Amino acid sequence: MERGLDDISIRCLRAADAAGWVAQRHALWPEVPIDQLETEVAAIADDPKQAAFGAFDKDKLVAFAELSLHPHAIGCDTSPVAYLEAWRVDEAYRRQGVGAMLIAAGEAWGRGHGCGELASDTWIDNDVSDAAHRALGFEETDRLVHYRKRL
Repeated sequence: MERGLDDISIRCLRAADAAGWVAQRHALWPEVPIDQLETEVAAIADDPKQAAFGAFDKDKLVAFAELSLHPHAIGCDTSPVAYLEAWRVDEAYRRQGVGAMLIAAGEAWGRGHGCGELASDTWIDNDVSDAAHRALGFEETDRLVHYRKRL
């Protein structure tokens, strides 16, 4: 079912949105314990160097984006850098501009904090995230593989 963007509102997430916000984060990171997600949401809500935006269809949170200020980021030339820490859109709302609305809110927040660039990352094999980033004008700056050796 195609939804119109007129039905979607974007606003900053607050502590009162914690239940839906935690549910969205849990959908993104199901391996993370709920109590940890709750603690992180409370910390983000209280930190002026972080922001979270939600996309609402009436009163239902259907997508979110979290950002923070970094002194630098790989591939960026300016400081500070707005960094997209988390971004998720419910499947029923994807490919309709909801994610773009959240990124636009994050861009405005970053500009308001003196940022000239927005950075992000994703797993190297996350083709859906890669395509979404590229569709919104992100350009790849680097690829990184992590290693470990047990001792």
